[in-house]
Amino acid sequence: MNTIRNISGILLFSSLTLTALSAEAVTYNSTWNASRSNNGGSTFQNMTPRNTTFCYLSRVGFENTDTDGERATCRVTRGAVVWTLEAILGENNDADAVCSAICYNN
Repeated sequence: MNTIRNISGILLFSSLTLTALSAEAVTYNSTWNASRSNNGGSTFQNMTPRNTTFCYLSRVGFENTDTDGERATCRVTRGAVVWTLEAILGENNDADAVCSAICYNN
């Protein structure tokens, strides 16, 4: 249930962000993917420069989060230089996380 709420929030945020910008002000830049399977920790992709682009989560998929302590997260962050996409699994985890992000030039 939390996953559905999180995805709904991401979609709402994305649609509000895109409708607030002028159509001629942005252009597509790239699509990025990160995944992590059966092992706790983080897999990340450094994406596009933070000053000339904006990025958001476009797809989130989790599998085998079948016990109470298993945690899977997808995250896009705006770093000091670039945007970063992360697929994160908690320790002692046999789950899978597949994450995608889309970046646009501003």
